This record gives sequence, structure tokens and C-alpha cells, in this order.
Amino acid sequence: MATSCSGSDEFINFKCCLCEKKNITKEADTYCVECQDYYCSPCTDLHKMFPSAIGEHHFIDKSSFNTADLQKSLPSFPVEKCEAHKTKLLDMYCADHDDIACATCIAIKHRTCQNIHSVPDEIDTLYQKTEVEDIQQKLLRIKTKMEDTEKAKKLLIKELNAQKEKATESIRQFRRELEEILDTLEMATITTLEEKYKNATEKLEIDINKLQKHFDVLKRSSHKLTKSAGNKAQEFVALKNSRKHINEANEAEAASVTNSSGVKVEFNADLTMINALKDFKTFGFVSVSESENMRDKLYDVKSKKLVNIKHENDRRTCSVYGSCFTDDGLLFLADYSNKALKLIDLSSESIKDRLDLYASPLNICQIGKNEIAVSLINQTIQFVSKGNKLNAIKQQKVDHFCHGLACRDDKLFISDQSTTVYIYDINGSMIRKISTDKQGDAIFSSNSEISVSSVGRMIYVADHWKGLIVLDLEGNYKTTITDPDFVYLQGVCTDKRGNIFVCGWGKSKIVQINENSGTKMGVIGDVCKSRSVSFNSQQNRLVVTIDNSDKIEVYYLA
Repeated sequence: MATSCSGSDEFINFKCCLCEKKNITKEADTYCVECQDYYCSPCTDLHKMFPSAIGEHHFIDKSSFNTADLQKSLPSFPVEKCEAHKTKLLDMYCADHDDIACATCIAIKHRTCQNIHSVPDEIDTLYQKTEVEDIQQKLLRIKTKMEDTEKAKKLLIKELNAQKEKATESIRQFRRELEEILDTLEMATITTLEEKYKNATEKLEIDINKLQKHFDVLKRSSHKLTKSAGNKAQEFVALKNSRKHINEANEAEAASVTNSSGVKVEFNADLTMINALKDFKTFGFVSVSESENMRDKLYDVKSKKLVNIKHENDRRTCSVYGSCFTDDGLLFLADYSNKALKLIDLSSESIKDRLDLYASPLNICQIGKNEIAVSLINQTIQFVSKGNKLNAIKQQKVDHFCHGLACRDDKLFISDQSTTVYIYDINGSMIRKISTDKQGDAIFSSNSEISVSSVGRMIYVADHWKGLIVLDLEGNYKTTITDPDFVYLQGVCTDKRGNIFVCGWGKSKIVQINENSGTKMGVIGDVCKSRSVSFNSQQNRLVVTIDNSDKIEVYYLA
């Protein structure tokens, strides 16, 4: 029995449908079998005043609500109308198409069908209670799934908003960096201007000093010539000296005019800078990972390659325990044996940079645009900047073993290779320690790598013995995914398209799992003694690192 307008609260179990639409809470007195609605007495009288296309409606008194009498009183004919033919009842069934229809639809769409049944006449044959119960369970499951999907979408909108704010700040930071560059260029240009001005004025000052000396000589010569009047011999000497000084002064003045006639200071802008900026429409590229990029089928392996990761400074055979592709497609490797962090260029199959560490690294994750975190064997998280050169910038000491690493929403998730996962904020304060579920049962047995969900707010933890353990971002246990192909799970990563990859120790397989359903999509390949797995979504490259090996396995997928 449908109760489309029924409800329940502390005092009224069955509310009048029409009153409820007017935001009035009133107890129902009758139930209309045909309309499948509850009505109070005034609304019942009103309802009876209007004729129906199917005839008189039947009403059941409230004394029969929730009783077996109500079920017995229900008619054995459908009351639901056809969406296409509004006045027709859905009282026909086409078994060929498993489709309920009205008589008009049968005549139009199913006239060639052989198995047509009348629902009222053959209901005892067609109806099965177990099928209804099964459908109810399926409806409940899909409803729950839809609600979970809706919640996930709303969370994605919330995350997108936060990402938009973060991207906006990145744009403004880029503007500030440009302004810093412009400030530096301005200061450099002004410094050059000052130097040029200083050189020019110094030359002019030298010329002025020379002219001043000649001016003083001419002044003295004039004085001597005036003073020698009456003394022909002295006047003759003064005359000849004055003429000589006049010639020298003329030469000095002429040279001074020549040297300073073209002197000027001015600024001519380099227009190529402005013209280059005019060619840009924005500061950079804005990208959004949409659901259209989601993948719900198994990847195909186009090819597989072994890439050498041995560096000239390596003293031992490589043993890469952790790997990580950053957002910009860079591959980082944590070489445990050689106590080094390596940056690999897969395109050229070369090592772009190598950073020696104080202790052996176990795992890596990206925590910022230009920063990564590395777990070390000495209970330390080493933070590294990835600018032009790798640079160790700070450390965070903890009081437990550090193995797997993942970062999301400024939270750092750390596994201890045992029975606990820790959640820290980005400043190094522990938020929560996770080891048991709500029933107090142990969640982990021997945890390893951690990866962040690409389609929801989930964290995936590879557990050596139990399988793939799923937590939410608050650290609450959700479920454990198991499969016969899970052999001593060690590595886990996501493809940012709704899929998880896992691999294990010993003779194992690389398994692809759908994030939404938690089901296995299939096997990518076979591995042996794998330590970690990472995926580059830009180029569909899957990297598996191997214990005690100078090479990594690179799968090119499609």
C-alpha cells in the first residue's frame, strides 16, 4: 500500500494530504484507495464532490489503518494512470517487453506482441510477493547508492570551491611574483640610470673645474696687465702671457663644448616586453578534472618497459620503497638502499636530480605545489622543495614508525607498517590515531602504502594480510576490499579517474579496482617483490618499483 502523503510524528501518525500541502498538520480520518492518499473529514467531503474518470472512489475509515482489513479492502485493479494517456489506467502487461502499459499503449506500441495480459484479470498469476520484496530491497539499495552519490557530488562542489579559492590565491601569488620581478627590473634600470648619470656629471664636473682654472688664470692676467701700465717692459710681458692664456682658454672652451654638446640622460623602454605581455590572454592555464574523464573499464597495456634508475653516486643496488607522480607529472622515487630521493624524467629515461638524505626513505607524497614529504626510517618526515633543485627544507619528528604517506585537505596520513594510521595537520600536530573500528576490533594487521581517493573523500590503505582497507578523511573505518589476486598487498595508488591500482609482495598481480563499486575490473600485469605503484594520469603511465633492483617497470596504458 502506497502512502505518498502519509507521515508520522509524535502525536499524529497519519496526516491529511491536502492540509499538509497548506502546511497544516491535521489527523486523517479516511484513506482513498484509488488516490492512495489520506484525508481529514472536511477534505474527504471536498474530494467526494469531484467526479473521477474511473468512477466512484472508495474510502476506508481510520479505524482500519495499519490493519489487515485495509489490505483486504484494497481493489485488485491498478489505480496508476498512464503518463502518455492521462485518463487511462496502467492495467495491461506485455510479457515480451516486461512492460506495464495502458490499453492505448498496447494498441500502438505492442500490437505485434504475443504475450499480453490483463493485470486485473490475471493478477493472481502475475503477482509474486517475493518479487515485490526483492524489488523493495533493490530500490532501497539504489536509493542509498544515489544518496551516497549525491553526498559525494555535494562534497565535490565543496572541494571545488576550496580549490577555486586556492587557485585564485595562486593567481594572485603569481601576480605578486611578477610584481617582484618588475620591482627588481625597475631597481636595476634605475641603478643603471644613476650610474650613467653619475658618469656624465663627473665628466661635466671635470670640465667645469678645468674651465674654472682657466678663468682664474685669465682673471690674474687681466689684473697683471692693468697693474703694469707705465712699465713698458712689464706690460709687454703681461701682454704676451695674456695672449698665451687667451689661446689656452679658447682651446679649453672649444674642447669642453665639443665634449658636452651631446650629453643627455633619458630612458628608452624595451617594447618587446610590453608586446610580449600583450600576446598573453591570461596568466596561465586553468584546468578542471571533470567526470567525463572517469573510466569504468579495464586499462589495456600497450607496452611495458624497464627503466634504469641507477645514479653514478649510488653505492648499492637500488631498492625503491616508495614512488609518487606529482600533479605536474614528475616522478619521485624513494631509494631506501642509497638513502636518496630521485627525480626521474621518464621521457628521456634519465635522473634529473638526486638528493642525499640523512636516513633511508620509505615513501613520498605531494603536499603542495612545490613541496613533497618523505617518510624516513628514523621516525621523521622530511619536507623537500622541488624548485630548480631538490632541497631539504625542514623535518618533523614523530614518536612512531613512518611508512605510507598521503595528503588531503591539509591533513597528512601516516601508516606505521603495523596496526595504526596517524592523522596530522600540516603544522605537525597529531589529530587522530586510528587502530580500531566502532566495535573496537583491530582494523589493520600490517599496513603499508596509503593513497587518496580521486572521486570521493576516501583513503585507501594497503594491508599486507587483510587487503585494501577503506577509511574516510576523518579516519572512520568504512570497509575492506579483498580478492584472491591480492597477495601480501604492498602498493596502492589511484588514477584520478575513479580507479585504484594495488600490487603486492612476492609473486603478485597489479589489480585494477573501481572506486565507486569496490569491484575488481581486472589484472594489468604480473609482478614480483613489488614495493610501490604510482600512476601518471596525463600520459597513462603506471610505474611499479621493485625491491633490490636498479630498474623500475613502466606500463604504457590505453
